[in-house]
Amino acid sequence: MVDWSTLPAELLHFIAARSFSLVEYKRFSSICVSWHSSVSGVKKNPFARRPLIDFNPIAPSETLLGDHVYSSNPGAFLSRAAFFRVTLSSSPSKGWIIKSDLDTNSGRFHLLNPLSRFPLRISSKSLDLLDFTVSEIQESYAVLKDAKGRLPNPGYQRSALVKVKEGEDHHHGILGIGRDGTINYWNENVLNGFKQMGHHFSDIIVHKGVTYVLDSKGIVWCINSDLEMSRYETSLDENMTNGCRRYYMRFVDCCGELYVIKRLPKENSRKRKSTLFQFSRTAGFKVYKIDKELAKWIEVKTLGDNAFVMATDTCFSVLAHEYYGCLPNSIYFIEDLEPKVFQLDNGNGSSITRKSESSESSFEMFFPSFL
Repeated sequence: MVDWSTLPAELLHFIAARSFSLVEYKRFSSICVSWHSSVSGVKKNPFARRPLIDFNPIAPSETLLGDHVYSSNPGAFLSRAAFFRVTLSSSPSKGWIIKSDLDTNSGRFHLLNPLSRFPLRISSKSLDLLDFTVSEIQESYAVLKDAKGRLPNPGYQRSALVKVKEGEDHHHGILGIGRDGTINYWNENVLNGFKQMGHHFSDIIVHKGVTYVLDSKGIVWCINSDLEMSRYETSLDENMTNGCRRYYMRFVDCCGELYVIKRLPKENSRKRKSTLFQFSRTAGFKVYKIDKELAKWIEVKTLGDNAFVMATDTCFSVLAHEYYGCLPNSIYFIEDLEPKVFQLDNGNGSSITRKSESSESSFEMFFPSFL
């Protein structure tokens, strides 16, 4: 039997540096005394391959949009949130999804509602990493109005971390889709308007190292490291978008392929008084992916064992059988601050179920029993 506590410190540090997330890194350091000692002297960023971003808060005088001052509250703040799959170490086949961001002052994790960025009300104050296996499955970035708040900056309703070329070097910045459908760029402490082509934009994603943006006409654009835009070789047909408003379409990466989700609003909806819920309710969704042989986007009728999670700040896919209560061939989203799930048509008719209408078992993956 190998005594893992006697591994050389250099090898332990090499292993620790390849942890996928800060949670896994902390779990590594809690295994035994020698493992903890091997990383105790590591400062600030243990992940050499992951950028550490320390953007300065934005002051109004430094915030520009083209030649005009951009309206922004002082202290706009870059927040990185992470989605984790949590399983019992004794039963790793099924798990839950939790979401957190990091308090920059205390270094403590904030647990968030997985489908939004609002704090999650919990009864437990800690998680014993020896009892659970925690692995990061997705990250998201948001430019918030301030470090304490949860509302995104108007210029950054959807955000992505991108690599930007500057001379011979590359650095990281944030590209975001504004509430008005424009693209904005944040480099250190300045917000700049982005010289763009196309129509109003709805979403942005970094897929296999390439930055894609989607406009209101269903046209997909690429943005390179020089921040130059070019039209992608194929776009959604006009009959697919069918006058769809820009905030009704989202990108999602599923099994290494790029999908587009189109939200279908209910017809003849009455206007609402509240500005918080400014859009009509959802009637359903359509999903498209690119057919490389036909060189065009086609509608997807089934997602198989996959489920799409549409959070307010990002979209991603999971394998349904790996999560408690997760329905295959479905799309989870939030509306009116309530989790909902849409099941795609398999010949039996599509439907939307609200958490309040169900037995809650199909939403179990978002509400772990240990919290």
